[in-house]
Amino acid sequence: MAETYGYPNAKSQDRLRRVARELIDHGVPPVSRIGSLSVDALQLLYQRASNPDSAADALKLLHELQTYQVELDLLYEQLQANEMETLEELTHYKSIYDLAPAAYLIVANDGHVIEANESAGILFDQPAMELEGKALSALLAPDQDAAVKALLGHSGESPSRGCSMMMPDQRRLSVSARKSRAGDSILVVLMEAPSAATGS
Repeated sequence: MAETYGYPNAKSQDRLRRVARELIDHGVPPVSRIGSLSVDALQLLYQRASNPDSAADALKLLHELQTYQVELDLLYEQLQANEMETLEELTHYKSIYDLAPAAYLIVANDGHVIEANESAGILFDQPAMELEGKALSALLAPDQDAAVKALLGHSGESPSRGCSMMMPDQRRLSVSARKSRAGDSILVVLMEAPSAATGS
């Protein structure tokens, strides 16, 4: 169903109306998850249905209201299905992020960590949640400020070229960054570089 944020366009609205009318014609009552007619509305319908002059119009109106109710129920079911699908996708990609073998940091434009995955916690030898709020430069060797500024300043929509940075314990890191589409944060990927001494 072609929709915008779960709301049907004109073509799918017509299809929704046809399905609703078919359900009504086959005697399927509205589920009424969204709501029901007020007492005043029901009394008004009853009065009109009791009057021979307006009975036909009242029955037509009642049928139309039932159709709308079924349409709303069908739309509600579709919204629930969309929400479940979105939640499953979010859970899937969240697990990919959390369990990635590389250290991932989501960093604000000012260089402070917004979020970190498990590998980042292992790399920096502290729980990932404790990395949040810390400046990226504070996690690296003291002389890395200029390299961090350059990395964050040159992170565009495509990944930056891998650059080398040092940890406080002199381990070397291969680091790259990419700005989010919204432009309000940067994904920084850090991997420990192979040791030159081992030749690996």
